[in-house]
Amino acid sequence: MKNKKKINIKKIIIFGIIIFIIILFFYFNIKSNNFAKPITSAPEEFKNEIKNFSTFFINKNNNTFNNKKIITVKSGDSLQRILVKEGIDQKEINKINSLLKEKIKIINLQIGQKINLLIKKENNKILLSRLSFSLNEITNIYIFANSEENYNVKIIDKILEKKNFLAKGVIKNSLYNSAQQQGVDPEIIIEFARIFGFEIDFQRDIRENDEFQILYERFEDDDGEVQKNGEIIFAYLNNNGREISLYRYKDEKNNIGYYSQDGKSIEKALMKTPINGARLSSSFGLRKHPILGYNKLHQGTDFAAPKGTPIMASGSGTIEMASWNGAYGKYVRIRHNSTYKTAYAHLSRFGKNIRRGAKVQQGQIIGYVGSTGRSTGPHLHYEVLVQNKRVNSQRLKLPSGKNLVGKEKQIFENTKEQIEELRTKLLKEKIN
Repeated sequence: MKNKKKINIKKIIIFGIIIFIIILFFYFNIKSNNFAKPITSAPEEFKNEIKNFSTFFINKNNNTFNNKKIITVKSGDSLQRILVKEGIDQKEINKINSLLKEKIKIINLQIGQKINLLIKKENNKILLSRLSFSLNEITNIYIFANSEENYNVKIIDKILEKKNFLAKGVIKNSLYNSAQQQGVDPEIIIEFARIFGFEIDFQRDIRENDEFQILYERFEDDDGEVQKNGEIIFAYLNNNGREISLYRYKDEKNNIGYYSQDGKSIEKALMKTPINGARLSSSFGLRKHPILGYNKLHQGTDFAAPKGTPIMASGSGTIEMASWNGAYGKYVRIRHNSTYKTAYAHLSRFGKNIRRGAKVQQGQIIGYVGSTGRSTGPHLHYEVLVQNKRVNSQRLKLPSGKNLVGKEKQIFENTKEQIEELRTKLLKEKIN
């Protein structure tokens, strides 16, 4: 009897569970049919909280996340400093730096430049998944993690097409302004002035209505945008009726220079003026000193120019001094050979890598106009020393450059003919 009662109780319990399940099924089925529309009464904030919570739970559970960022470079930033700020593990930064050094010598980030980052967290360690930025207008750098717990570096250059560009115009106000109106980039204008700087003083010799032509290389991308400039191939100046045509030529020793129509190099031992866009404010000779107030021999030439105007080495040589020098302020002196030296005073700052013992090339930027030392305003005080004696640089007769002769003269003539054909073609295209 007791066994029968136990069996009956089990049957009743099982039967009750089945009935309860059937009732629940019908109940939810009826609810579903009566309310076919989706529930919209729940506040949006509640839905977002649920979503955020679930995401947080998954991330915590897996101990991983991905975060995409665009970093804007600020003053003093370097690639390493940016990665440190983002919490990237130092070992990983060292790996990235080692790989980049194999590919690129120096990375100089510009203020305002954009750095694209994708970082991830694994096992409480922040790692780099991907990084990309532009090295310059042409080159993009991509760094991304690979499956071997290391990184790959890709350097991709835009495909550029070299095109020859001819600019011609008439000087009205200044060479710089007139050339810019013809679409010539500032760096090409400065190079043009440097080439003619051996023969023309752009502060005093240029006249209104002087004519110029510049034939040079430009490198354009697929969209026709100029990404960089190449070499000046031909330079022409009609200065007060005096016509000078200069042709780019590489000699037998691979030295590149500019030669006149008769094969004579325009280069001399020193340029006539080491600065462009300035005016002669004080000549060599006796004058009343503007600060000391008494007559004193002025043993140099002063060129007034805005602060920050670049100053060029008027000849190739070795830096003999680059430091503060009393009343001269920030001062550079260059030894060109056993005869000639030049000095540059009152600089606001020195050029890149300008220090005692450094080698410089003619036309290289050695400093910038300032008003340091005993000075009434921004200007360059320029001196030429011959056998350590200061002389008037504006009256100094300098030795001329080399003359091409024999076989080399013939090679130059062929080069000149090719340049003239190209120039004639481009001039016709401009007219049409």
